[in-house]
Amino acid sequence: TKDAEDAFCKRLEEHVTEHQLEEFLIIFHGGEPLLFPKHRFVTLQKKLDAIEERTGCVLARGVSTNAMLIDEQWAKILKDHNINVSVSIDGPPEIHDKYRIDLKGKGSHAETIAGVEHLKKAGIEPGFISVCNPATDPEVLITYLVETLGVKHFDVLPPDATHEDNPPPIHDYFIKLFDVWYDKYAAQGVRISTLDAMIQGLIGDPSGADTIGLGPIETVTLMTDGTLEPLDVLRIIGNGSTKTDVSVMTNSIQDVQKDARWSTAYEASLDLCDTCKACEYMDCCGGGHLAQRWSNDKLYDNPSVYCDSWKAIFD
Repeated sequence: TKDAEDAFCKRLEEHVTEHQLEEFLIIFHGGEPLLFPKHRFVTLQKKLDAIEERTGCVLARGVSTNAMLIDEQWAKILKDHNINVSVSIDGPPEIHDKYRIDLKGKGSHAETIAGVEHLKKAGIEPGFISVCNPATDPEVLITYLVETLGVKHFDVLPPDATHEDNPPPIHDYFIKLFDVWYDKYAAQGVRISTLDAMIQGLIGDPSGADTIGLGPIETVTLMTDGTLEPLDVLRIIGNGSTKTDVSVMTNSIQDVQKDARWSTAYEASLDLCDTCKACEYMDCCGGGHLAQRWSNDKLYDNPSVYCDSWKAIFD
């Protein structure tokens, strides 16, 4: 709502000023964030620009989108306001269109590529995010992204899942992805963020990623009604699982630290289960993504649902 927008901007300026921040990252995420009306999106960017001018804090901005709604006007808006764009695409049409369908049940690949073309015409080189599909060949994905779309930097993420979902293993996929990347594309300057994070973890550096590697989950999610919640991916645990009583309408941003659900997720991201603590890959794996550690019986006190796969990949 517009009231939530105004309240967020007020709370954000208070937060930046109180903590003397030099940079604050805002990601427009969803669902599909470009369902937001264009005129309201532009107005919000101008409010954020004004906060930057008054505080001297850089409000870095990004948007994660399926690109289906991006037209010439959207591309200009994103360019004018220096917003980084990440596009979700899972490969060529035969892979992408199997799962990413529109409301009529038709594949969305053509619309996504049309949106990407609008971005490129506006001078924006988007990042790309794909989801690992263990039933497909990762070489098809990397070849398509690099050789057909000309992408040099992208990410491939494991599917979101908890211990209640019994997902298929992912190690064969990621091992082949690494081998193809290393043998054919690394020397060309191609980078895959999750592979970078794994390598950094193995040599003792912080991974800098939520997907893999030990580190705190400090993200705060702003809902459309102004509520502040933990990392949005944790909603796969179940409906209402991330709901809090903290809102920018009545609270400061920092107040989210006092909420039990937010603090539980934050503490769990650093307090691993006994299995993880005894593992040689504890630092570089970090238990995997926090959401993938969930079970109804033991909550976050589990290794990743992909534990065996991560071990095989790191080996």
